[in-house]
Amino acid sequence: MLSFFNKFLSGTHARSVKAIKNIISSFAIKGVSMVINILLVPLTIHYLSPTKYGLWLTIGSIMGWVNFFDIGLGHGLRNKLAESFAKDDMKKAQSYVSTAYVSIAALSMVVFLIFSIANHFINWYELLNIPSDIDEDMHAITLLVFLMFCIQFILQLINSIFLANQQPARVSFNAMLGNILILVGVLLLKQFGDGSLYQVALLFSTMPVLVLLVINLFYYRTSFRAYYPKFSAIDFKALGDVLNLGVKFFIIQVTILVFYEMSNFLISRYFGPGMVPPYTVAFRYFGILTMAFSIIMSPFWSAYTEAYTKRDFAWITKSIRQLLRIWLLMVVGAVVMLIFSKQMYFLWVKDEVTVDFDISLFMMIFVVVTSFGNIFIMLLNGIGDIRLQMIVNLIGMAAFFPVSYLFAVMWGMGVAGIILATIICSFYGPVIAPWQVRRILRNAEAMQSEKQ
Repeated sequence: MLSFFNKFLSGTHARSVKAIKNIISSFAIKGVSMVINILLVPLTIHYLSPTKYGLWLTIGSIMGWVNFFDIGLGHGLRNKLAESFAKDDMKKAQSYVSTAYVSIAALSMVVFLIFSIANHFINWYELLNIPSDIDEDMHAITLLVFLMFCIQFILQLINSIFLANQQPARVSFNAMLGNILILVGVLLLKQFGDGSLYQVALLFSTMPVLVLLVINLFYYRTSFRAYYPKFSAIDFKALGDVLNLGVKFFIIQVTILVFYEMSNFLISRYFGPGMVPPYTVAFRYFGILTMAFSIIMSPFWSAYTEAYTKRDFAWITKSIRQLLRIWLLMVVGAVVMLIFSKQMYFLWVKDEVTVDFDISLFMMIFVVVTSFGNIFIMLLNGIGDIRLQMIVNLIGMAAFFPVSYLFAVMWGMGVAGIILATIICSFYGPVIAPWQVRRILRNAEAMQSEKQ
């Protein structure tokens, strides 16, 4: 298996071998996570109810927005650390890590304080169109989930170090541990719980935090000891370096938030929480392909950073070509999954959730189109050339709400219309990013030839 990937991707280059090992490990880890997630859907629906489950998905997606509001520090830290590692500058790396932790902790406290005050004035029942027969303390649930997300916000910075070291498999492993604990918790709730949404919220929000806390304590005493966070290493000039790139990532993250996270909210708002599960089931079903392709691509972000820093353009070009070949295989797999989607849904969730064919069709198109664009976006993110991506995504974000309303409500397409709006408004990846990458590589290779 290793020799096959080694030949298929980029020969025997050390950077490629590291990527291959992470790809193989990630497939195994993600495979376990996928099985757990598949099991969690019917178990959680059965424990709560389809409507309560849709409500939980909506709350989770809204609260998940906090992960986007690190002002891009996570991605900026990843790129700057990868550059420091390529130059073997561990002192600079420690400065970046220490400053990032302090900054994120301060930001998290401010954000939580603001939310805890605002939460008292939000009518969640009206905002989320919650049926009157659901009796839950929404203020307590949302405050708990938001608090856990803010803590996770800080602790997950360690994932940026794993990613900068081209070790995405470690990040996947951390997430898998959290999912295992959640699965065990849901099984216990089915035996001893009473269908409470608060219990589900407590379980799903605290388990990932517990895992990340243990991971932080362990790795900063062992593998990451050379750049563990400490006050004496804080340098707010380093923060400026990270933020210069990070703010652009932040704006891009906001647009991604609108495209993906707002879909559940819009579906709940336009059609009620009961229509969220069909969208989620289709998203997770075709998300198997997204996950598989992301596993293959994930080591390349920081690998591209290293290769571009060292001017290894031949390796970059070859890697993109091989990823395009893998994408073509993914397209074939997507068509096969669409053909058998009805049967697979029944095997998965029985009659608990019904997914219309148009939802499956547009979800398949969405997965195929975005995966193609992500091949090129991965390089642009890795080298930090993201200004054009930021501008175009802002245009797409501005168009998303009216286009969603047009397709979903005015033209009567329903949930499928929101997916179609997402595809159209995400045109940067499949349309502009390939052209941008081609131009950057041509210019870089031309400059390198002139110097020689």
